[in-house]
Amino acid sequence: MDDSYYDVAQICLNGHIINQSSATLPVSNRKHCSICGAETITQCEACRKPIKGYHWVPGVIGFGSLDKAPAFCDQCGKPYAWTEARLDAARDLADQLDLDIPERVLLEKSIEDIVKDTPRAPAAAIRFKGVVAKSKPWALGAFKEILYSAVSETVRKSIWP
Repeated sequence: MDDSYYDVAQICLNGHIINQSSATLPVSNRKHCSICGAETITQCEACRKPIKGYHWVPGVIGFGSLDKAPAFCDQCGKPYAWTEARLDAARDLADQLDLDIPERVLLEKSIEDIVKDTPRAPAAAIRFKGVVAKSKPWALGAFKEILYSAVSETVRKSIWP
């Protein structure tokens, strides 16, 4: 019989993990993030299902820690607030670049694909880097500040070696 279970994570709206075990260890819960001051949540804002936190396995210590906040809800598939904020910031940055309409559309689609980490992500990363590289010299670094923690390790290495 498997007695393991997932606790509920508490994460701020900017994606900082506050408490991986908010149901089991509520003493560590906070109303606001001590890093950025944002409000904290324990459930998906779209479907109201709990955010999956620490994976408790009886008899095992330190088994299921979260190393980063999940990007999307595993129940409804919607992006969490911190993911949506990064996508919005990346779209805003894309608007600052001197791109024609087809390039801008391609860049925005590529941003969504690299954040979603689907089989399309490697090709999207190449397209993303190509469009950004021919735009402004500072753009690749600015996108790194926004998207680095939201993309997979493979995509990171492809775009920012």
